[in-house]
Amino acid sequence: MTATLTQTTRLFLLALLTMSIVACGFHLRGEVNIPARLKTLIVTSDSGSDSFDQSLRIALKKAGVVIIDKTNATKGTLELKINPITLSDTELARNSSNDVSQIQRTLSSHYFIRQADGKSLFGPRTVNTNKTLTNQDAEESAKLSYNTAQTESMNEDLANQLIYDLSYAPL
Repeated sequence: MTATLTQTTRLFLLALLTMSIVACGFHLRGEVNIPARLKTLIVTSDSGSDSFDQSLRIALKKAGVVIIDKTNATKGTLELKINPITLSDTELARNSSNDVSQIQRTLSSHYFIRQADGKSLFGPRTVNTNKTLTNQDAEESAKLSYNTAQTESMNEDLANQLIYDLSYAPL
């Protein structure tokens, strides 16, 4: 005996599959389309994080942006200015010994695009990312190593957030 699926059953299964994919956090992302005017930039970063700066330069190059020095800039070259990254931790859980066992770390920064004369064309804009850090009640060295690795990963996420945000710049 073969079972036939009615149109309602097919639609229900399709909706269930779609909701399952969305619920797991999957996002379909293609290439980032940076506006043509931003294809050549001067990058000035006061982020305070070498890891973020390196991740940002890599992400910009992947998006097809050429980074130049101020000495090689023309009058029409725009500057991407990044302000310091702020880090904040929010306590989420404590263990039975009343030691913090879980925190939520948030990295945030402001950036803007400005002309050679200093006039801002886009921004200031805020980008941020957060992550739940567990193992906060582990040995101090293990906790430090874990938190450093997670913060480096967050720096990469923050750089990618900035690139995605740049793709919406009305320039």
